[in-house]
Amino acid sequence: MASLRFDRFELDEADARLTCAGQPVALAPKPFAELCALARAPRMLVTKNALLDAVWGHRFVTESVLKSAISEVRAALGDDPKQPRYIETVSRRGYRFIAAPAGAQAQIASALETVMSLCRSDAALADLIRSVATALERERLAVGQS
Repeated sequence: MASLRFDRFELDEADARLTCAGQPVALAPKPFAELCALARAPRMLVTKNALLDAVWGHRFVTESVLKSAISEVRAALGDDPKQPRYIETVSRRGYRFIAAPAGAQAQIASALETVMSLCRSDAALADLIRSVATALERERLAVGQS
C-alpha cells in the first residue's frame, strides 16, 4: 500500500506519515504499523495473532499491547469503538479496517448517474432512483456528523 485516502485522512505507509486535512497526525511507530496492517486488508478481518506477528514480529507480547496500540490509533483518528467509522472490533478475534476510501462518494454518484441515464425513458423508475439516492445521502451525512 503506497498511500490511502479515507475521510479527511491520508495514510502514507512508505513515508511513515498520517495526515488529517493536510496536517500531520502524531502516531507512535507500533500503532502506525498496526493501522497500516489493517488498511492493507480493507473490510477484512485481521486476527489478533496476525496483527501481533505483523507488528511485533515473533517476539512474545500479550494482547494488551495490541489493545493499547488500537486505542492510540482510534484516538489519533477520533474514532469511537462503540460506533466505529474506521476500525471495527471483531469480538475475541481481531479488527477490521472499515473506512470508505476517499472518492467512493464520487464513484457512487457516477454509477447512479449512469443508471439514471439508462432509465430516463421510465420517469417513475428515475424518480424512485432519485428518492433512494437522496435517502442514502441523508444517511451518509447523518453518519458523518455523529
